[in-house]
Amino acid sequence: MNKTFVTQPFLPPLEEFVPYLESIWESKWLTNAGPFHQQLETSLTEYLGVEHIALFTNATVALVTALQSLRITGEVITTPYSFVATAHSLLWNGIKPVFVDIDPITFNLDPSKIEAAITPQTTAIMPVHVYGYPCDVDRIQKIADTYGLKVIYDAAHAFGVDCHCVACSSTATFQCSASTPQKYLTLLKVGLSSVPMAKPKQRIDYLKNFGFADELTVVAPVSMAR
Repeated sequence: MNKTFVTQPFLPPLEEFVPYLESIWESKWLTNAGPFHQQLETSLTEYLGVEHIALFTNATVALVTALQSLRITGEVITTPYSFVATAHSLLWNGIKPVFVDIDPITFNLDPSKIEAAITPQTTAIMPVHVYGYPCDVDRIQKIADTYGLKVIYDAAHAFGVDCHCVACSSTATFQCSASTPQKYLTLLKVGLSSVPMAKPKQRIDYLKNFGFADELTVVAPVSMAR
């Protein structure tokens, strides 16, 4: 019986990939921000036009770390129309997801329904850009600014999607994307978080690397929270 694939990764000829493997084998640098890791971060930063990027194993870990970096607690308004990892990233941080309905046309979080779900425990909004179609970021950001909320976008389906917004450069906004065979960017399993400023970027790097500031200094969680 022939299999029918919804999608498949586009791979370069193996002979073009081998020299990169040979370089890795020669350096024996497989982990901890090796040369290819650094090169990918730099290239993605330039391509996406953002100030900073942090690479992760997947977008779920990027979301978990972004929430910790922003010290999000209490309740977060999000969408029920997403892969379960969106809600998991909140639950794994001890945060209560509050589901708000979606727009029937775009399938994105409906901004007109957000304010009714805000309570004294609400600290952030986590929308999802569905199928590469951006959320109404202007309306969402206006609501967030009015109520003093953070915004973290689950952009796992929207790598490189361009829109007029400035939400990604907001000091309170993170955007977490992913690259898997089901996404627009087809790589090995990779997640990334676009980070608006140097200080949050440093905090994220500490969080994802056990608090190591250098070879002799480990930053305690209390220090990272400041």
